[in-house]
Amino acid sequence: MANVMNSDEASDFFWKPAVRSSHPEKVQYINDTVFVYGLYAPFHFSHWMFNGLLPLYSMMRTYNATRNAWLMQIHIVDDQPSRMIPQDISFLTDGKEIVFNYENMLTEMQVMPPTVPICFANAVVGAGNRCSLYYCEKNIPAEHYDQFRNDILNHFIHNGQWEKYMHKEQADKRVFACINSTKIYTSDNGENDANTPVIGVLQRYHNRHILNAEELINALVKQKYTVKFLNFDVGCSLPTTAKLLEDVDILISSHGNGIGDAIFMAPKTSILSIDSRFYSEPWFAYVHTASGRRFYNFECESSDCQVADIELAKQVLEQEGVTLTHYELLEYVGPKYPTRLINKYFAGDDKGAYSRYTKDVTRLVDVEKLVRFVKEILEEMPLIKNKSFVELCEIGKCCGPWCDGALEKNVFKKGNAWGGEERQTANGVINWKAAA
Repeated sequence: MANVMNSDEASDFFWKPAVRSSHPEKVQYINDTVFVYGLYAPFHFSHWMFNGLLPLYSMMRTYNATRNAWLMQIHIVDDQPSRMIPQDISFLTDGKEIVFNYENMLTEMQVMPPTVPICFANAVVGAGNRCSLYYCEKNIPAEHYDQFRNDILNHFIHNGQWEKYMHKEQADKRVFACINSTKIYTSDNGENDANTPVIGVLQRYHNRHILNAEELINALVKQKYTVKFLNFDVGCSLPTTAKLLEDVDILISSHGNGIGDAIFMAPKTSILSIDSRFYSEPWFAYVHTASGRRFYNFECESSDCQVADIELAKQVLEQEGVTLTHYELLEYVGPKYPTRLINKYFAGDDKGAYSRYTKDVTRLVDVEKLVRFVKEILEEMPLIKNKSFVELCEIGKCCGPWCDGALEKNVFKKGNAWGGEERQTANGVINWKAAA
């Protein structure tokens, strides 16, 4: 019996094939391997990739899967197929993928179990609970992330493949929506060329909206950078996401799903997570210390970056069965951490209500400080190019401003993503710090 999930312990699902005492009269035989795996919240692009697709890809690399291998999607946690964009994963194999729900037949690759049983020469069940996150026992080797990126670029984009993909009829219009909505901004003097840094600014519209994104874009363009203004809320497929991010040097986005898409940026490029005041989390620090992209939680510590949202606060509090007076609501969304209200209504433990509010609230970014940090990153590029990712981590230049757990698991601890051997550093783990 093997765990087919690569997520937290609460989502574990152990499975083994059933043993039959008799053989059916008719059977199909496929002289190849079937890879059996599970998915966690696949409607969420980053969970689909980092908790599902990448562990599967890593196992297929480990077992030298052929182009004729089959897949079997045996279990899904938080399955919401109506929210799923049909994702073409034909870069993995020319074989089929067996699913057990008609609603999960999203592409021509997926099939329901046939009436005539199939016998495979071999089966690989699960991925050994491997992923970059703190809850996985094993790591995906760092080189698999770059091989994953290269395989997708070669299969869908390079050598004339993009034109073929663009002309392929898509039943779901969301597949190309992000391409059609992308806006490119360049300096007025037209001096931008192939060597001009490309900055991606990813906006969110349902929550975590960057209110002064236009001001940020204008400030970046004044520095003679090319700016890609991205919107993934409208929908984006695996190939279109890769196409948009392939040439991006720095990705700027509110914390969330789109930050995982930086896997399609080149190694040692940078991602800046625009966090709201009072909320940051290291989820993507784990992802990118394993994949070899530089990651930074850019949190504004000033009340100038706060945007009060009373309706969102009421919605979150209602889920906890708490009703505040009008003046208490103003205090709850105000410039100070609402310790008094949390102590009053939650006995000192708000069960995550305030964190859910600050995680999803609209925010402002300190444009001057952020543009200064972008300039600092780009000025360091000669240093970055001449060092390995591990060396960057050793000198405090790969993630920050706090990511000790991610560095320990994915870079320094035995079993890490970068070769697996334990590493000792003279000064301990060092976090990347932006200049004040």
